[in-house]
Amino acid sequence: MNRIIAIAALVLGAMPLMAQESLTPVHQQSIRMQAVSSTLQLPFIDDFSYDQAEPNQQLWTDRGVWINNTFSINPYSVGVATFDAIDSDGRHYPQASSLPYMADCLTSQPIDLSEADSTSTYLSFYYQPQGNGNAPEGCDSLVLQITSGDGVWTNLWAMAGTDFANFRSNTLHLQPNRPDTLEFAFVMLPIRQSEYFTDKFQFRFFNYASLAGSFNPSAAINCDHWNIDFVYLNDGRSAADTVFYDIALVEPAATILKNYTSIPWSHYESAINTENTRLNIHIRNHWQRTMKSEVRIRIKDVDRDVYLNDSVTMGTANYDAQLNTKLVFAYDDNPIMHDNRENATYLFECELLTDRDELISSNNRSYTYQHFGNYYAYDDGTAENAYGVDASSAQVAYLYTPYKADNLCGLSICFLPSNPVESAADAFSICAWENSNGKPGRLIASTDVLRPDFGEGQNQFMEFEFSEPIAIDKSVFVGWQQASKLRLNVGWDVNRFSQSKIFYNTSGEWLPTSFSGSLMVRPIFGSMSTDITDAESVTNISIYPNPATDVLNIVGVDNDCRVTVYSPTGKLLICANNTTVDVSHLQSGIYIVRIENGAQLSQLKFIKQ
Repeated sequence: MNRIIAIAALVLGAMPLMAQESLTPVHQQSIRMQAVSSTLQLPFIDDFSYDQAEPNQQLWTDRGVWINNTFSINPYSVGVATFDAIDSDGRHYPQASSLPYMADCLTSQPIDLSEADSTSTYLSFYYQPQGNGNAPEGCDSLVLQITSGDGVWTNLWAMAGTDFANFRSNTLHLQPNRPDTLEFAFVMLPIRQSEYFTDKFQFRFFNYASLAGSFNPSAAINCDHWNIDFVYLNDGRSAADTVFYDIALVEPAATILKNYTSIPWSHYESAINTENTRLNIHIRNHWQRTMKSEVRIRIKDVDRDVYLNDSVTMGTANYDAQLNTKLVFAYDDNPIMHDNRENATYLFECELLTDRDELISSNNRSYTYQHFGNYYAYDDGTAENAYGVDASSAQVAYLYTPYKADNLCGLSICFLPSNPVESAADAFSICAWENSNGKPGRLIASTDVLRPDFGEGQNQFMEFEFSEPIAIDKSVFVGWQQASKLRLNVGWDVNRFSQSKIFYNTSGEWLPTSFSGSLMVRPIFGSMSTDITDAESVTNISIYPNPATDVLNIVGVDNDCRVTVYSPTGKLLICANNTTVDVSHLQSGIYIVRIENGAQLSQLKFIKQ
């Protein structure tokens, strides 16, 4: 089965028939949390509107699905659970094949139904196939099962795979090209059989997936995406209980950058007048009548653990029933000013305040991180697909225009593994070209042969350095040239749009990409690894053990120091106020630890085994 989302740009001139660029779907790395085993009481509600990558372990026992804001289209609220073909470590399951196999699973903790009313107990949820990912085929499916706690699982509901376009037409009955405010199907299921009304009731979702065949091994990335949202189990309900008193944020607020998603912190002062723009807020009122709500926004300097100002209110308004509302907010003055730090991270918090108790209030908050490091980026850091070109010696180039003259030192690239991993690990060189009237021109730099490094999980950017820094005072194309016809599977973000700046070359002619989105290739300016500073070059602070397995100890600081741990892309993962930090739940890989000891700020890198 071919799992490639889209194939083939226009074939022009003497281009070989098999020379084509392609996208394949991917999965995201999760950050592990400690599992919690307990019996829950009704109601059971989860709409996945929390700032973490894995399901809430107080509600669920599994970690395979990914909690995100990028794979779904017009969800119930911020955050969905996405099912696909890959486990929580970003690798294919051992049973993965071209035939349907059981992949991701999401199992509830035991729930006490022993006192529930069997005449009015319902389980409901919203679902969507494909979304921004890959369409599950008819042989793939999403399944819901229940058990009384005796180990026997019984099918309660199942849905065969389909693409999103057919889902909109045949299930939601929406006309083509018609915008809608909620593009998920609602499912309402009664629980009636007496054997399920125990204190050990559980339900689980899982999906059947299937990979591409062996004819193109580098195409076996990930596939068969399903999104679910707002899972609700309770008694005292009826079949007509399909409308909820709830107003929600649909997606995190966009940050203030306009042309890029990140720019070097040392370039920010030159970019302030161009890049700072407005915040976009997306709200949906799920109730059948108008709801009143106030919108508040705060910006936090994450490194210094301080808010830039008090909450800024957009005022109180009445929001129309069962409709989406999109608001735009512009700051009177620039809220972020440049300073002498090497990098900076800011958190945008958006909150809805209502005058009545809602069915669920967690979806009234959203969080967006804005990181300034040593690189430019068009992408949002999340790969929904993998991009590649199936041609020997193929070249891919990406146009960037820095805001100040600086040295181009290297590239940061997000490579995505296939099944097996080695099938997308062929040799390549990073390159830089002059901008010749909007297309790549003269080659100005190229490295010796390199190979992709996948690390553990997904969305990890690997740095590759040019042999000598390249002085850049205007726009430049950056990218790669590969050694064989196996594509390299570079991350592709479908939620940011810079396709007009992407070109590929398989036969001597540069052609624009045929896909919509952004390539996850970032030019590094100034110096390499600005975001990761060795402790020895800054202070006498040290950490041990390094690599670490369970606990990271910090030496040379006060006991009440502030410690924060970040992913390589700047996402905040841990906050602590002591010299011993639990890192056991982190995925294997490289992390950044920042230590505030009085007025002294230090940052180091460590490896989690």
